[in-house]
Amino acid sequence: MPTRSGFAAALMGVLLIIAAKVFGIFELYIVAVAILVLVVAAVLWVVLNWRSIQVTRTVMPPRLHVGQSSAVTLDLHNRRWLATPVAHITDSVAGSIRADAHIPPMRRGTPTKAGYRLTPDRRGRIDIGPMKTHVTDAFGLARVTRTSAPDASLLVLPRIDVVAPPQLPGGQMNPQPDRRAGRVGNQGEEFSALREYSIGDDLRKVHWPSTARSGELVVRTEEVPEHGRSAIVLDTRAHVADEITFERMVSAAASLVVACRDRDDEVSLAFTDGQRFDAVAPHDFAAILDRLATVVQTPERDISLGGRQSSGASTSVLLGGDDAGPLMRSAGAGATTAVLFGDQISQESHTRRRSHRILPVPLESTFAMEWNRANGRRANSRR
Repeated sequence: MPTRSGFAAALMGVLLIIAAKVFGIFELYIVAVAILVLVVAAVLWVVLNWRSIQVTRTVMPPRLHVGQSSAVTLDLHNRRWLATPVAHITDSVAGSIRADAHIPPMRRGTPTKAGYRLTPDRRGRIDIGPMKTHVTDAFGLARVTRTSAPDASLLVLPRIDVVAPPQLPGGQMNPQPDRRAGRVGNQGEEFSALREYSIGDDLRKVHWPSTARSGELVVRTEEVPEHGRSAIVLDTRAHVADEITFERMVSAAASLVVACRDRDDEVSLAFTDGQRFDAVAPHDFAAILDRLATVVQTPERDISLGGRQSSGASTSVLLGGDDAGPLMRSAGAGATTAVLFGDQISQESHTRRRSHRILPVPLESTFAMEWNRANGRRANSRR
């Protein structure tokens, strides 16, 4: 449609026609008609060319952690025989400056790529789009804008710190060298006992010295490690932490989930508003991280856990803010560590649960530093 310059040119053409009639100057008619024809031709040109450019947007990767980068690639194609006009493409990104790209004329069959990178510094879901293609004539008299690609989204997961997994009962960090879920039957690592060979046993498990002495096939049995069970509770009550502190708590929860996953623990993640998520398989852990990417604080002031968060768990970690007294009182018998963020932790948190370990994380420190120091691990690099 006509731009501001197009409307101005059309108005000038009309005024010239009036002036030509008033003053009787024929040449003004010629100039006026030429201007009006140029405006009409510009409008027709952009209308006929507004679909000449086909755009496909690709976001890779569609999931990433805070601080990582995702590449947005635009694949542009000319579907017509003639070269495309000069176009201007804009792509809106929620919470960021929109991306702009000026596309030169493209010949048919010559694909063109454009792109930009996104490096989000906050977790959450980022909406990308709508993408707009603006086609303008050479004189800037007419322009057509259309949506050239559907909306997309980018899921930003919390920042992950490399931390030690929660301590297992007895203070052991990882009692078995291999805790993979595939370890079943006779696929353990720790020698347990000897027994007679049965049909179907793995011949690699035959204990040849004992077989030579007894004259019968003897196989060794091995102790198969059981999975640890860890429960993580995140305090989502809005009054216990400000926005910055809550982001630190979410990042700590995600870091512990990844540490437990790497140790092949079964994990239960609970929020103080009553939501609970269990993870056993790899896709379960991915779902938990996706949920942590979008979790928000809730106005509830009461905790609806009822002690169920630690049912069947061997270790539990409570992540709370300054007002952590109710959180500590709601913990079941399996709770072992309460990580409290802030410089003014209430005394109630220290006195109500003396049987549990309290780990304060002051503002000037980080969760990874305090947690790894308390658990005897020095690594503190970020993934």
